[in-house]
Amino acid sequence: MSKHNYTNPSTVQDLAHVEASVTEGKKYYDEQGWEINAPITDRECIYKALDNARQLAGLDRKQVARLCEQFDPGNKEEVDIESEYPPL
Repeated sequence: MSKHNYTNPSTVQDLAHVEASVTEGKKYYDEQGWEINAPITDRECIYKALDNARQLAGLDRKQVARLCEQFDPGNKEEVDIESEYPPL
């Protein structure tokens, strides 16, 4: 097998910044031993779902924005949901 005469003209790159992230604090693992995200509160879960639905067709955007404000994890006020319907 002959050796080629090609030399790569690019410079060496430091790719350490693209390595897997390192979790600080308590780590959580699934049943197979893989590291998973830490659990979130119900309020954060509701906020993420609402935030993803801001531009969803068929929903009132003003209502979704108002609910996002109520469930925002940075909002320290107690969540008092205004509902037009009684609980089932």
